[in-house]
Order: sequence, then structure tokens, then C-alpha cells
Amino acid sequence: MTRKKILVHTHHISTHFTNGLFPAAALMITLFLYTGDPLFESTAFHCIAIGFLGIPFAYLSGVMDWKKRFQGRRTRTFDHKIAFGLLFLILGAVTFFIRWSYGEEINAAGAVKLVYVALIYILTGLATYLGHLGSKFI
Repeated sequence: MTRKKILVHTHHISTHFTNGLFPAAALMITLFLYTGDPLFESTAFHCIAIGFLGIPFAYLSGVMDWKKRFQGRRTRTFDHKIAFGLLFLILGAVTFFIRWSYGEEINAAGAVKLVYVALIYILTGLATYLGHLGSKFI
């Protein structure tokens, strides 16, 4: 297999794996809000943690793929993928560190919990939008 194909596959695999974890986290946090079962919240956090760790691989392999396959051409779609990819990374970090900092206390009602839950849903929307943009190249 050529280096170019390996790079493309690296991006696709890391992106699909990472982006799939955020809707799973949203489902788990929704189940937590509905049932109050802290195991659902814990599972949501684990999805966020693994997803957050995968974002840099997906982002960097995407940038390398863009430079190689598309010679780094700037278009509205690529600009959006770059900007929203960085936003995805930043919000993923914020979400991870909020939950990591507060631990089980995040289950108590309050503004931090609302921000945490909102960020999970926002990350799911960002993952969906980034996936939509990526589908334009396939």
C-alpha cells in the first residue's frame, strides 16, 4: 500500500472512530438525565475522554491529507474544517477537564453540570458538521 493511501486511511479511521464517540456520549448523558443513573454519566465521560484523545490524530492526519491530496488549496469547506476542527479540539479539552476536575460532583445540579451537558451536545453537533464537510470529498 502506498504512503498516500496509508495517510488517507489513517485520517478516515481516526476520524470515524473519534466522531462516533461523541453521539454515544450524548446518548449516555441523555440517559443519565432521564434516569439519574450515574453509570450513564460515567460512560459519557469515558466516551468524551477517549474521543478527546483521538481528536489530535484526526485533526493532524486531516491536515496532512489536505496538504498531500489537495495541495493545501484554500476553499470555504477546507477553511471550515480547519476552524471547526480547532474548535472541536478546544471544546473537547474544556469538556474533558471540567468533568475531570469535578469528578462525581458533576452529578449534582448546578451551572457546571449544565455547561458540561451543553458542551457534550455541542461536541456532537460539531462532530456531525465536520463529518458532513468531510463527506463532500468522498
